[in-house]
Parts: sequence; structure tokens; C-alpha cells
Amino acid sequence: MDFNQKEFFKQIKDVALTQEQKDKYWKMLDEDFLATFRDVMKYSPVLTKNAPYKRTFKERPFTDDKYNAYYVKTKIEHAATGPLLGKKVAVKDNITIADVPMQIGTKLLDGYQPKEDATVIKRLLNAGAEINGKAVSENLFVAGSSFSADTGLVQNPLLPGYSAGGSSSGSAALVAGNEVDFALGCDQTGSIRIPASWCGIYGFKPSRGVVPYTGIASVDQLLDYVGPMSKTMDNIILAMDVLAGPDGLDSRQKEMKQTFHFAADMNTDLRGKKIALVKEGFGLRRSEKVVDETVRENILAFEKLGAEVQEISLPDFEMGRTVVDTLNSLATYRQLIKTGGASLGSENYYPVDLSEALNEQLVPENYAQLPPIVQVILYSGMLADHSATDYYGRAQNLLLSLKQSFAQVMQKFDILALPSTPFTATKLPDLEGSLEELVTGSMGMDANLGVFNALGYPAISIPCKFSDYHKPIGMQLVGAFGADQTVLNFAQAYEDM
Repeated sequence: MDFNQKEFFKQIKDVALTQEQKDKYWKMLDEDFLATFRDVMKYSPVLTKNAPYKRTFKERPFTDDKYNAYYVKTKIEHAATGPLLGKKVAVKDNITIADVPMQIGTKLLDGYQPKEDATVIKRLLNAGAEINGKAVSENLFVAGSSFSADTGLVQNPLLPGYSAGGSSSGSAALVAGNEVDFALGCDQTGSIRIPASWCGIYGFKPSRGVVPYTGIASVDQLLDYVGPMSKTMDNIILAMDVLAGPDGLDSRQKEMKQTFHFAADMNTDLRGKKIALVKEGFGLRRSEKVVDETVRENILAFEKLGAEVQEISLPDFEMGRTVVDTLNSLATYRQLIKTGGASLGSENYYPVDLSEALNEQLVPENYAQLPPIVQVILYSGMLADHSATDYYGRAQNLLLSLKQSFAQVMQKFDILALPSTPFTATKLPDLEGSLEELVTGSMGMDANLGVFNALGYPAISIPCKFSDYHKPIGMQLVGAFGADQTVLNFAQAYEDM
């Protein structure tokens, strides 16, 4: 849509200008200053379909989708050979697949089909993977439970009537329900590890920049991650070997020089390794006693493998929770809602058709169509964004000292260990229930997770194996920045125990 005088006057209605001044400003804009924006459209190439592998899709409803976990099912040709040949995969529906519908949990995007494949999609197909479909994402991928998507409740395969966790709810349910070998989830403050914890599977969030985020709906460059989820570590490692490495398009990877050979470099000898049991991950306001006790027991089990476990205190952890909540709320409003996920100041390649589709629909007159948890985060970020106080800048400054304090600890330990989620899967609510219930039902499960997004550290949620409890309990292992191999080594050693 081209610029027009009526829209300009609407935008500056609260600016203290006379009508004569407004008219003069518009004349200058129209004749000169807006030319650059018009020209960028002239120079921009028309987006063409970037989909070398033929594909078809089937839309909802599905009679065989017992967990309500698929948004769309796909049949996509792929390479005839490769390390993922024969592997069935699902990907979260905030990852673009060209020519395939994408909703990101909201009916506001109905009818949208991306024009390009995300880098991770290209890598999966080139490795021979069979992509079975797009897994349901919670609405605008902001909720920690599995009832905010406009496609309805996602069921936990292990606990019918209970949440699968979010926001990678569909990915976790399809893995736990044995529908696929592995799935890709995306994680801003725990959206891979929450559903992994609640569905009793492995969910890995790599270090910042290890796996390119190109072509995926974004909240904040500091918080965005994509990674694999599976019932077994072999699939996690296989997937990481295919997915990791620079693509030349994601600025998060700008300084990355290393190559990755996770399977070949696997070393499960943990003798002499040091694990820090993080005190601040236990005994939270919503912590369940059975979670604290079970995770502690499972952390101590590493001693059987020759590792040393030491309980430590990280006093800055609570500050870290505050920092990441501030960053996430403001970024959700500033970047996702206001600019469709396109960030300022980065060198990323933009999936502009996605950001433009979001920009067209995420407007104030449509906010009421979003679920309560999305609205309350949106309004929180909106109020902070319109304040004279620079909350985002203050949180960023706190993050600098947080990085220093955590880095000092990581010089002494190989792994931090703590509960993934402080409580187990909650019951799915009545969608006609109270506003308060629909908001609080998606909160609190990320208390131990988001800080590691902001720090850029690799983290995995592992299903506790030494437990008689009837609900899955996740243990989180965290490594220093770039120590993805270490985290995978520990997770594999635990699975082999």
C-alpha cells in the first residue's frame, strides 16, 4: 500500500502542529522523503518460490490426529540418500515451508503460504528426511501450555486430558505419541524444553547460532532458537549433525568458525567431570516436591558414572528471570507484534512475506481475537514500550553482569543441572473458563529455562528415568556457551546408564 495524506494525518493527530504545518510536512514527505521507501520496492526482487522438492499438503480436519497435534500434513519429495533417510519428521508451525499453509496458532494468518523454505527445512530435505507435516504451535508461539492455538487443545499422549506443554506443543505430542521419529521445536523462553519435560521426551536447545534460525518467525535475536525433540538421543544427535553450521544468512552465526560432528565426537566417559546442582532451580513458589526430589535423585545418579556433583548457589538466577521476562515481553510487542518479527540492526535475511503477512493482521483492531495469554503479554510490552523508562535497555545492561557471573561458574563446572519445569503437566482447562485461569494456566513453567536463552547457553530437557511417579518429570542439563557437545555427551551417557 502506498503512502497517503489521510494516513499521515491519522498517525500525527496527537502531534501539536497547525493544519498549515501538517500540510507542508506532507508536501515535503510526498515529494522527497518517502521516495526512498518507494524505491526499495522498485529495487526489491519479486519473491519467487524457492522449493526445489515437489510438495503437496492436506489441511485439517484429520480423522487420525488423536492428539490434535498436526496443523497441516505434508508429502514432500526429498534427497534419495542421506543420514536422515527413512526418518519421519514434523516441524513446528512457525517454521516456513514454501507453498504449505502456515498459521502459527492464529486464525488471523489463515490463507498464508510462505514463499521460501527455512534453512532447517532445506537441510532436512537434503539429508533425506520425510517431513510429515507442520506441528501445531501455540498462538504466536508465546504460551507454555497447550490450549492457546486456534486449532484447539493439544493432548498429552502420556496423560490424556493434560497439557502437552508449549509452545512447541504439537511437536512434543507427535514425538511422544510415536507419530514421528523426531520433531523440530523453537524456543524463546523454554518452548522446546517445557513440552519435552511434560511429555517425557528429550528436547535440545543449542547454543545461540549453532543452528540457523533463518526463515522462522522471530521474537528477539537474543531469545530465538530452533532444535530437535525426540524420544531417544540418537535422533537428537543425528538431527544436530544435519542442522548445525552457518548458512551465511543468520547474523547470530557471524562469528562462528567451527564445524560440528556430534556423533563422531561423542564421548560418554564422564569420569572427573563436574556437575553443579543449582539450588535456585528448586523450591520455587510453584515447585512440586516430587519434582524437586526426583530431579535431585537423578542428578546424583551421575556419580555412578564417575562425575562429581556439587550443590551450588547462583544468587543472580532470580535477576536472570527478571531480565528474560522483561526482554521477552517487550520484544513480543516491539518485534513480533509491531514489525512482524523483523528486527532492527541485525544482518539477517528476512522472510519478508512472513513479516508482511503478520504486519497486515497484527493490528489493534484484531488484538481481541488473540487468546488471553497473548493479549496480556502484548499489553504488558505495549505499556513498557510507551514508557519514558528504557526497560529493555536496563534489562540488557543487567544481562552483561549476568553473563559474567554465569561464565565464572562455568569455568569450574562442565554442567549445570536443575529441574526443567518446577511442576508437572497441568490439566487442560475449559476454554470457556475464567480469563484468569486461561492466563495463569500458561505461566510459571519456564522459570528455570529462559535465562539460558538470554545467555546463549545450550540446554537439554531429559526425562528422568529413576522415578516411579505417574507423570513425566524433566531434568535440565546446561553447558557453557558453545559446549553443545558436552551437553549431548552427558545426555547420551545418562540414557545409556
